[in-house]
Amino acid sequence: MSAGTRTLRATLLAFAVSLGFLTIVAWQQRSDPFSSTYISDAQSYHRWAERIAEGGVAAEPVFHQSPGFPLLLGSLYRATGADGRAALAVALQLLLVSLAIALLVPLGRSYFGSTRHGLAAAALALLHGPLVLHAVRLLPVPLALATQAAALVALGAALERDGRRWAALAGACCGLACVARAELLLFVPVAALALWLRDSRRVVRVGLLLAAAALVVLPVTLHNARAGDAVLIASAGGENLFIGNQRGGDGGHNPLHGQAGDLFSQRALAQRIAEEESGRRLRASGVSRYWRDRAVGEIVEAPGEWLMLEGRKLARILHPGDPTDMYSFPLTRQRYVSALYLAFVAPWALWLLAFAGGALAWRTIRDTAWVPAALVFLHVVVLLLFFVSTRLRLPLLFFLTPFAGYWLVEAARAWRAGRRRIPALIGAAAVATCVGTALLSHPSPRETLRLAAVLSTEGRLDEALDVLSSSTGERSRDGLALDQAGWVSYKKGDHAAAAEFYTRALEQELPGPRVAQTRTRLAWAYDKLGATADAGRQHDLAVDSGFANAGTFYERGIFRLRQADRRGAIEDLLRATHLDPGYPEPRAALRRLGVEPG
Repeated sequence: MSAGTRTLRATLLAFAVSLGFLTIVAWQQRSDPFSSTYISDAQSYHRWAERIAEGGVAAEPVFHQSPGFPLLLGSLYRATGADGRAALAVALQLLLVSLAIALLVPLGRSYFGSTRHGLAAAALALLHGPLVLHAVRLLPVPLALATQAAALVALGAALERDGRRWAALAGACCGLACVARAELLLFVPVAALALWLRDSRRVVRVGLLLAAAALVVLPVTLHNARAGDAVLIASAGGENLFIGNQRGGDGGHNPLHGQAGDLFSQRALAQRIAEEESGRRLRASGVSRYWRDRAVGEIVEAPGEWLMLEGRKLARILHPGDPTDMYSFPLTRQRYVSALYLAFVAPWALWLLAFAGGALAWRTIRDTAWVPAALVFLHVVVLLLFFVSTRLRLPLLFFLTPFAGYWLVEAARAWRAGRRRIPALIGAAAVATCVGTALLSHPSPRETLRLAAVLSTEGRLDEALDVLSSSTGERSRDGLALDQAGWVSYKKGDHAAAAEFYTRALEQELPGPRVAQTRTRLAWAYDKLGATADAGRQHDLAVDSGFANAGTFYERGIFRLRQADRRGAIEDLLRATHLDPGYPEPRAALRRLGVEPG
């Protein structure tokens, strides 16, 4: 059997095993509320894909985020009805992650010397829990991994063979990776350099690679030009730079403004602020430039603070657990997807094995291993330049697996040859980090709150209270958890419990805007209990809290109206329309009272 045939069979085996395991995970996560309720970026990508499916690409404005994933998802959505889109999206994610894992097999053979190295890398990737979790989430991670792995494999084939078609294929795969994640533009010169170093006389092959990459990216650039701006792929670079480098950050995603929400609201808010500050209308590139300049200004004004921020980013990159910004691996494993217990490979184990494998590769196969090492370095630079979360560092950890797999195979050889001390020490340390991470990983309060909120949205109220129970005991000082428990109890109709939870929450330290909201909700509970005086007092305290918004005044206005205080009600409703002219309920209430909103 030829080496090529063995590699192909091993690749197909890795694909089948990965797809089988991930299918089990997808089946188990049916009870996970995040499988049926999209939040944050997942909701944004779903809405974006639906818009593309219904209106086509031509109607889209300049792409704000890398468009590869919503374009692919939108194409699939167009082929099915709304009821089948969720299942189709999960199937797409499973196929993409399985493909990415399988491509580690030929990648290992091309850059690390054998199919066995690639199989070891594939096994480590499949057993890395956060990667498995994100395989069933509606996010661009699977597409990014698959396209980047394909680019490395195609480039490896171009380095091994003389055919020009391989150079063109490598360029096309690099272009697809760039459309999936725009920062991969930085890898295209690396790929060209690798071909050049292979044989500097083969200028044509280098040119073919660059031309093929440009041709794949060109339709995206032309779309942006037709939409009114010269943006190569996406315009969010400046905003993301500010998000990750603003003073007071923790190295993760800190919104550019307190009102920022999903991707669409962030885009609109970023444009509004940029135009208000500059005093003129701005195109997408101008908005990005405004936020980029602000980010640079933050760094220049306080370089010491920025260096400390970079240290916090590095700490998040090296985090032993799950520095998530949306989904919780330990919480999902504990409550919904027991198969994740099989995905035990921890980040520190990958770092340890990859460091050992990288050191060994530097001594033995540096002429080929430097190419995937360059991709790893690129991911580190991007994370330090912008911000760090679990899903954004997944490509980095994924491309550490070939180095970790290289060490495992070579350590096994050393063990058989009687050189066992170093393999035993490193192996024991890797196992210890996996066990320790599994035992010490616990969901954060933020993750617990997010899960309870989604369960509440789905009407699974008893389950939501059960999730919150560990954070709402008699000695709890978690104001946000108590507040959430109050909201769930109110939705259940248990107004006495809601009032108790809200009262306890207000005794703790809550964020300012949350104080006004909690007092308003406490007023609702008192009103339902017939404690009208207490309800009125809480409405007044909410208004006087210093964080009252249009909703605060609207709710007090409706309460006053029920208490026959028509004048006071009109005053509150008028104040609500002044604070938020686009808020329809106060205006409708005023018209019912015969008052035309100003």
